[in-house]
Amino acid sequence: MGRWLHSRAGHLDRADQQRNVSISKSILSRCPSKPIRRRGQPGFSIRFASRRGPRIEMTGLLISVRSEDEAESVLTACPDLDILDIKEPEGGALGAASPAIWAKVANLDLHNTCLSVALGDLEHVQVNDLSALPANTAFAKVGLADQHDQNWIQAWRAIRVLIADSIELVGVIYADHQAAQAPAPEDIIRLLSQEGCQTFLIDTYRKTNGGLFDHLPPLQLKRLFELAPAATFVLAGSLSESTILDAKMLEVDYVGVRGAACSGPREQQICPEKSKHLLTLVKAS
Repeated sequence: MGRWLHSRAGHLDRADQQRNVSISKSILSRCPSKPIRRRGQPGFSIRFASRRGPRIEMTGLLISVRSEDEAESVLTACPDLDILDIKEPEGGALGAASPAIWAKVANLDLHNTCLSVALGDLEHVQVNDLSALPANTAFAKVGLADQHDQNWIQAWRAIRVLIADSIELVGVIYADHQAAQAPAPEDIIRLLSQEGCQTFLIDTYRKTNGGLFDHLPPLQLKRLFELAPAATFVLAGSLSESTILDAKMLEVDYVGVRGAACSGPREQQICPEKSKHLLTLVKAS
């Protein structure tokens, strides 16, 4: 798959490579009541103003689900949820669920909740499935495990071309990038910012080797934010209630959870009551 994507990327023209710059406009139409992607406009631009001036908006919440049943229970408990993410936890940090599950979740009444889909790490992306991404998908996530010292940007560009214009391809950073054999966080932000990427997820690759802040303390996270001050950042990685509060102290745009919303380990069922509690925790001033 990776070799095919590299070959496909060789045929991209300059217009293809610049498409990312305008993706945020189409994202707005997916989430009409949440103007959280209008970047680059002085005095208005989403939460990044919180890192440069008065805080405009509170931190949002992303919850990852693996099935239609989980999605329905979360949406019922949390009608004001910011982002509903689809992934298969048995497949790792960014395990991809099947296109059939994507479709079932996308057909639910999402209210004003944005839809996100995990596609897996770059070497495992199923190219034939990209055309099956639901039309109301706002974000797609591709990890960069095993891409250290590789020319991964060519394949990333190819995926960007193969998904719909209305879907924003998120830049994924592994806090434990050495364990993932992934590029360093700073390198990903610098390179993808040049590609027009405007949303970054910082997550952990191994879920049994500490949480986000064990690998990237607050000061380091702030320095990463400063590399792309106009970008949207999502913090995830085995977050607990206490580390969610730590993330809020950084005035991050979103926090993402799976395990914290489950009845037990992250592979077990999502608990609606825990999901509702986490949303209240995140939204509390």
